[in-house]
Amino acid sequence: MSDDVTKTSDDRDLFGRLASDPSAIGEAYDLYADRLYGFLLKRCGHKETAEDLVSRTFMKLLESAPTLEWRGASLGAWLFRVASNLLTDHWRSASVRKDEAVDPDTWDPPSADDPAWNAHVSIEGDRLRETLKRLSARDQQVIDMKFYGGCDTAEIAAGLGVTPNHAAVLVYRAIGRLRVAYLAHGTPSSTNDTHI
Repeated sequence: MSDDVTKTSDDRDLFGRLASDPSAIGEAYDLYADRLYGFLLKRCGHKETAEDLVSRTFMKLLESAPTLEWRGASLGAWLFRVASNLLTDHWRSASVRKDEAVDPDTWDPPSADDPAWNAHVSIEGDRLRETLKRLSARDQQVIDMKFYGGCDTAEIAAGLGVTPNHAAVLVYRAIGRLRVAYLAHGTPSSTNDTHI
């Protein structure tokens, strides 16, 4: 049995137990909370907001559990769609503080012992973050779901309300546009013509 078939079967079982088994919500939390947090943190850049939105996503799951029905999409896809909608609502609300700062170092891995490598990683990370900001909101969301949220194509499709084939095309094109924009942005050394 392939992993996709097992995952689909497990999700269907989890969906079926949500209404009657309180431990099913805990299982869903264990499976998806970290991925949702990563996705939301990347999208909003504010730890407390991301934590709040993850909590609110699972509150929606708890509220919706009695009426949720299996429709072929994974529970993760449903959760990412709810989280995306909550984030949109968050940005639209008057309560959003304009001074919520994005922490550009949130996703930097722990530093290695080599200072030169750390400098290189820092420069390239800054370059990549700047390049991502220049992409369309849709491309940013697709890349965030894929790489920060760890979503598979089916979850991205359900989260965006498109077919899996369309989601795969969106991912492919977003990565292509990121690559072109990143390479067009130039390397740090190409912007400085001094030679030693």
